[in-house]
Amino acid sequence: MHFTGTPRTIPMPHLPSMARRIAFQVGEAVVIPLGLFYLVMMMASLHWALIVALAWAYFAIGVRIVRGGRPPMMLVVATALATLRVGITAAADSAVTYFLQPTITTYLTGLAILATVAFKRPLLQRLADDFCPLPVDVVSSPHIRRLFQRLSLLWAGVLVANASMTLGMLLTMPTSLSVPIAGVGSAPLFIIGLFASWRWFQKSLHAGGFILKWGSPAHQPA
Repeated sequence: MHFTGTPRTIPMPHLPSMARRIAFQVGEAVVIPLGLFYLVMMMASLHWALIVALAWAYFAIGVRIVRGGRPPMMLVVATALATLRVGITAAADSAVTYFLQPTITTYLTGLAILATVAFKRPLLQRLADDFCPLPVDVVSSPHIRRLFQRLSLLWAGVLVANASMTLGMLLTMPTSLSVPIAGVGSAPLFIIGLFASWRWFQKSLHAGGFILKWGSPAHQPA
C-alpha cells in the first residue's frame, strides 16, 4: 500500500559532511590497517605486519569504548574478519595466504548479510546507520524494513557472485592477469548493485511518505 497523504520531510546532513564521515570510517577500518600491514611487512616481517595491523583495529575499537561511544559496525566487522584472516595466515606462515583471503572474506561478508535478513535490524541496516542514520520511526516503517531486506539479498548476491568470479580467475589464471581482470570485472556488478539500491531506496521513501531534505541544520548525527 502506497502513502497518499502529505509527505514527511526527513532532515539529512550536508553531503560533504556525510562524505567526510564515510571517508573517516573507511580509513579507520580499512585504509590505515592495510597501509600499516604493507609498511611493516616491507620494513620487518609478515608476522609483525599482522600484529601491527590487528593491534590498530583493536586500538581503534578501544578508543571508541573508552570515550563512551559505540564502535561503528564497519570497524567491528572489519576487526572480526581481520582476526580470522590473521589467525589463518599465521598458522600457514604465508603471505600468499593473506592476499588470497579477501575472496574468502567477501564470501563470509555476503553470507553474514544474508543470515541477518530476518532480523529487525539486519547487518546491512546497521552498517548504513553508521554512515547515514535515519530516525527510528522511519527505519521501523514497513516500507523501509522491506527495503533493507531486499538490499540485504541484493548485496549478498553481489558479494558472493564477485567472490566466485575472483576465485575462479585466481584458480585458472596467472595472478598477474587474474587480479586486474577480476578488479575490472567486478566493477559492473557493484555499479548495478548501487544503481538498484538507490532506485529501491527512492521508491521505498516515496511509498512510505518520506522526503529527504539534504543539508538541514535540524539533523543531528547519531
